[in-house]
Amino acid sequence: MAYAVCAFFAFCYWLGGRRPVRLVEGSRGWAAREWRATSFVAGLVIVALLLSPPVDSWFRERFFLRTAQLVILVMLAAPLIVLGAPWPRYARLLGRSARGASLGSRWAAIVAFAAFNGALVAAHIPLVYRTMEGPGLARELGQLALAGLGVFFWAQVIAQPPGRCSLSHMERMAYLVLSSVLVRLVGLVLGFAPAPFYDVPLFDQQMGAGVLIVPGVFTDLIVLTVCLYIWLAQDERKQGQGSDTGGHRMPVAVSASRNEYG
Repeated sequence: MAYAVCAFFAFCYWLGGRRPVRLVEGSRGWAAREWRATSFVAGLVIVALLLSPPVDSWFRERFFLRTAQLVILVMLAAPLIVLGAPWPRYARLLGRSARGASLGSRWAAIVAFAAFNGALVAAHIPLVYRTMEGPGLARELGQLALAGLGVFFWAQVIAQPPGRCSLSHMERMAYLVLSSVLVRLVGLVLGFAPAPFYDVPLFDQQMGAGVLIVPGVFTDLIVLTVCLYIWLAQDERKQGQGSDTGGHRMPVAVSASRNEYG
């Protein structure tokens, strides 16, 4: 199923990004369009490989490996898919404008935050974990749902050109910090529990907690750093434009006074 889902979205991505055929092709390098397509395909390939039967069976052997699989799925594959800017291409297929395409407003960001982090917490509830522990349709659907919620989550903080994010840089920073805190809380509960919550050794559960606490928040920290850098750069640019504007006003005023008073 994972192969079919990834192939379907890849086909729609290609279909929505087609360009008119040109009789004369100029020399082209790797522009932003090519990098986005590469990022999108890489994200889908990671999802397909992680959920393929041979690889998935290896991850199911240990609890910390399952946790690592989940982290790679939602913290690496999902943001790579969003970096590919798929929604503007899908919007073209739906007859909508790609320039104004977005995944919603601040309310959508709240829903995405609650759904994504709630799903991460629910995946570690013993009853849900046992349901998705073994091979089968329930596990595959659950993993695909987590990947989809991960894409929805990251789409709120990563812009998909020509569309724009509905959240400001400050709001995106708060969004990621709160998510990192929740993920770490889950890791701390698993790591400091006196007994395992699942049918696994306690050491295995503690290793899974370490995966959540350390690598599980790397992507959050990277995107958070980028948002902070862009936010400070925009403020500096605005201050520079203000000083330039103020510097141009004085010569105009001086020349006007000279003309007025001879």
